[in-house]
Amino acid sequence: MSSACKNIIAELNRGEKLEGDNYDIWYRKVQYVLEEQEVKETLFHLMEEPEQGTTAQHKRDQEAYNAWKRKNSIARITLLSCMQDDLMCEFEEYETAKGIWEALKEKFGATSATKIMSDEQQVQAVLRSLPESWDHMKIQMTHNDNVKTFEDISRYLELEDERLEAARPFNEANYASSSSGMKRKRGNFDNKASEQANPKKQKKHAKRGKKGGRKDKTKMKCYNCDTLGHFAHECTEAKKVLSLKNSRKYAYVSSCVMLAESNPLWIVDSGATDHVARSREAFTEYRRIPKGTRWLYVGNNTKVAVIGIGTCQLHMRGGKTLILHDVLYAPEIRRDLVSVLALLRLGFSLNFYDMGLHISLDTVFFGYGYTYDGFIVLDCNTTTSSNNNDCFSYVTSSTNIEIDVWHARLGHIGVDRMKKLAKEGLLGSLARFDLNSCESCLVGKAIRKPFGKATRAEYPLQLIHSDICGPMNVRARHGASYFITFIDDYTRFGHVYLISHKSEALECFRRYVTLVENQLDKTIKCLRTDRGGEYLSEQFKELCDEKGIIRQLTTPYTPQQNGVSERRNRTLLEMVRSMMAQANLPISYWGDALLTAAYVLNLVPSKSVTSTPYELWTGRKPVLTHLRPWGSAAFVRDISHPHGKLGPRGKKCIFIRYSEHSKGYVLIGEQTDGSVTEIESRDVTFLENDFPKKGEIDKEFYLREIIDPTNTSPTIQPKEVDANSDELPQLSGRNTLVDNSSMMKSQEFEMRRSNRGKIPRRRFEIEGEAFMVALHDDLEPKSVHEALSCPNSEKWNGAIGEELESMKVNHVWDLVDLPPDRRAIGNKWVFKIKYKADGSIDRYKARLVAKGYTQQEGIDYEETFSPVVRFASIRLILSIVAGLDLELHHMDVKTAFLNGELEEEIYMEQPIGFIVKGQENKVCKLERSIYGLKQSSRQWYFRFHRAMISYDFTMINEDHCVYVKSTGQSFVILSLYVDDILLAGNDMEFLTTIKKWLSSNFEMKDIGEADYVLGVKIHRDRSRKLLALSQESYIRKILERFKMHTCNPIDTPIAKGEGLSLNMCPKTPEEKREMEKVPYASAVGSLMYAMMCTRPDICYAVGLVSRYQSNPGRKHWMAVKRILRYLKGTMDYSLCYQGNNLHLTGYSDADWAGDLDERRSTSGYTFLLSDGAITWSSKKQSCTALSTMEAEFMACSA
Repeated sequence: MSSACKNIIAELNRGEKLEGDNYDIWYRKVQYVLEEQEVKETLFHLMEEPEQGTTAQHKRDQEAYNAWKRKNSIARITLLSCMQDDLMCEFEEYETAKGIWEALKEKFGATSATKIMSDEQQVQAVLRSLPESWDHMKIQMTHNDNVKTFEDISRYLELEDERLEAARPFNEANYASSSSGMKRKRGNFDNKASEQANPKKQKKHAKRGKKGGRKDKTKMKCYNCDTLGHFAHECTEAKKVLSLKNSRKYAYVSSCVMLAESNPLWIVDSGATDHVARSREAFTEYRRIPKGTRWLYVGNNTKVAVIGIGTCQLHMRGGKTLILHDVLYAPEIRRDLVSVLALLRLGFSLNFYDMGLHISLDTVFFGYGYTYDGFIVLDCNTTTSSNNNDCFSYVTSSTNIEIDVWHARLGHIGVDRMKKLAKEGLLGSLARFDLNSCESCLVGKAIRKPFGKATRAEYPLQLIHSDICGPMNVRARHGASYFITFIDDYTRFGHVYLISHKSEALECFRRYVTLVENQLDKTIKCLRTDRGGEYLSEQFKELCDEKGIIRQLTTPYTPQQNGVSERRNRTLLEMVRSMMAQANLPISYWGDALLTAAYVLNLVPSKSVTSTPYELWTGRKPVLTHLRPWGSAAFVRDISHPHGKLGPRGKKCIFIRYSEHSKGYVLIGEQTDGSVTEIESRDVTFLENDFPKKGEIDKEFYLREIIDPTNTSPTIQPKEVDANSDELPQLSGRNTLVDNSSMMKSQEFEMRRSNRGKIPRRRFEIEGEAFMVALHDDLEPKSVHEALSCPNSEKWNGAIGEELESMKVNHVWDLVDLPPDRRAIGNKWVFKIKYKADGSIDRYKARLVAKGYTQQEGIDYEETFSPVVRFASIRLILSIVAGLDLELHHMDVKTAFLNGELEEEIYMEQPIGFIVKGQENKVCKLERSIYGLKQSSRQWYFRFHRAMISYDFTMINEDHCVYVKSTGQSFVILSLYVDDILLAGNDMEFLTTIKKWLSSNFEMKDIGEADYVLGVKIHRDRSRKLLALSQESYIRKILERFKMHTCNPIDTPIAKGEGLSLNMCPKTPEEKREMEKVPYASAVGSLMYAMMCTRPDICYAVGLVSRYQSNPGRKHWMAVKRILRYLKGTMDYSLCYQGNNLHLTGYSDADWAGDLDERRSTSGYTFLLSDGAITWSSKKQSCTALSTMEAEFMACSA
């Protein structure tokens, strides 16, 4: 890469990243970079992946595609890395560099500086290009009405250039307009400033620069000193003058000051470098200076002596006082002068116009000047008093201001930054840089002292580091939520234990001590930990005292003192994330990945030791040839022969960790009975580039709950010869997988403590797939024939038999002849797999459904409406359950609709595949409602309602699916959602009585304590009166459905200030055809369900995108994807209810005219009970509000 390209890249990364308004220059620079990288063509060219094939042309196409893919990746990364962070997040959705490039053009190209510049823009570009020494000219040209076009300013500059040339025989310092010492060349403005503003002239000037070579200096005359042999910029006379100027012994004023008569007026002089006064009485403070030490140069090439310096006070009309410091006293000057440059340096703004001058400071008007005899004169009076009692004054000074004052003015920035500002001339000339101790900085910038290097141990077990990491957001397969590490300081050899609770730390340490002291025949001398409660218990102290182990505890809030453990935890988690990202195993396998990572870390070199930890620990070099990628596919030999002698001998499994007690591998695979278990074997052949997904192990493999390997007889036997006979190091007790399945049964789920209304974001994030999605459409048959011919035909056949038996028991139909004037409706079988909350299969279910869409209103049905409990009511009940610590149980009505009695005569064809032999021509006359009929849900509700009223339940008028029954101090709240029943009560005995009554009236399934209802997971921690609702499984499902499960998460569901409108809808046929392929409505509907159940945080965003379902555009779809990205990062968030706060609290608010199409406002409200939201809404108002007050009033009345 060329050095120029490297400089551009460095500049882009350092400070020239795309912000929006710098698109023009960024657009050019980034193309240079891409061209140097040879990937620029990807900005204008796309390539689709070719079809698979074996011909030479297919291979060439594939090679070309691979080359384009690599270039596209480089170009895409380059473009994104050269943007500001907010823009990078906005454009990283695009998968190709061409997509990013076109989107940038669309967003910034319309207002880009690459467009043809207007006359005003050209004039401003020229003015900005002029040096500081031309500030007086900038002021004149800015307020000159005759300078309106590029040609006008060009003529103006040429005339000024000629005037300066004519004045060159005088000294270059004669005029203040050239006193800055700017090195000028003839044609400077044509060749630089004009080309920036008028690109059309570039070619003409470029040709001018190509003529001839360098001129002979001996024939050139210096226009500064009229001497032959050198140029003016080489003239020593000019350098002398400039050096005098820089020494501040000389000042410069315009020549007019010597021509005017004496009048008591203060003239604003754009050519003066200092304020000048001609009267001693004008000074309020004054001091003499030695004669001849300072001079004032004037326009007639003469110099005037400055004999004093001091302060003057100018009282402006309006009451403000302008205090001028460092005013030069020169009696020979005919006018009192105020320097424009001095005022500009101090932050004043001077606006010139035809009649005079306006002076302002920080947008506040300060005073003005008027024209008099060709000059601009300040409208002020001079005072000789040193006292100033005016209400407003400002000090102007060109002398040194103390660094302490500047330090305070600049917001207490560091000295280094102040030196840089002073170097650029922005702070004047500071007398010193030794900043005194600033007490404010000591308070506001207090930092921690650096941590020095700790003393290393000299032999094994002299010092052990330990720490606990967790809890993780998901429990590992065997119930672990934490892991604890023990690291030897001398060897850096580590042991890792998976635990469910921090209280297990003592037992792990006891086992660790016994193991390592026995193996090394040494004793542990010192243990270094933080101040976690698990390490400070009395039992832990007693164990250390018993073993003679010295405790080293970190100081509060100083994890750096236990840096070895902290770094090891970070390294382990980084490895686990990377391994999980490559593999395709559920997130619950993080424990196996962690043990594998810890095993590998002991075998590889560390910066902290001279060799590998394993070699220092055991005295033997490690062997790495047995290592395999975690999560990769592996085949083991199955000698159980479940398919007979001609069946397959190999079984495809997934590698999950190294065996702890033998030279082998631990894998997961499917047994002959269909269950999934762990397999330990040394006879394994790996496919190291294959990382199976769910369903790719054998024919029907998918991940679910692992069977305890201790209860499973082994089906894989090792053979005599190992294909991979590499030595496997024996690390006895190196890592331990603690099986806490029995412990989990007796202990409540330990939830993270929080006072907020949601569970905090996970502390442990792993990319990759997680639990099984709630539904597997590919495993559910679509017809009876498919169900009875698939590998699970026995299970589906049993489900069908169960459904038909239920029909028979409930006497759903009679076989009759079809009346001549009637027709029979059809039916179909629907097959579903019911899953538990953890993703494992609960049961196979078959449902006979009538084709109700063929029913005719008035003949087959009258009314169809049936109520179901509102989810707001469910949340209200659950908040009461949390606050009063009630019992919460779940029941399911089997074949609920079969309980409804029909009022109409309805005939249905016999079930497909199960027609009664000999009665093929008969039809089913339905006696009871059946699933699929339009009135089924209504009839079932009436049947249930009559039963509830008969048992003295009271229906709640606000929600007809909520019933309450009380007896004495005992009560039960019942809610019905079709066939799901939630029961909440304060008396378990009374609740059991209700459940028995329900079972006697309807065929019920008692699920027990509620933990999963309507797709919502219920977590409870009754010791803290905490109840949490989560839809993590549902969110994973919709992310996979819309191919967003691998997206990058984002922190907010909608960008700040982002607005959507109808103008973003497709307008051309091409755009509409493109959006027809996007599942916009389906995605919005999926998000709507999550929002309605447990996610009030996406309420506004979902409401916004739902307004454009009829004709969504690309930007609307990007907004939907942003919500999905937000859910990806917050899928583990829960809606929490906690405490005894049963006081209802409501909040209401509204924006104003937030809708870009109708300029209507959006109302929002939420109500809280038990510190958790029970209802919420975000809705566009029905009429237009004329103020924020009106919008908020309408929001309150919603």
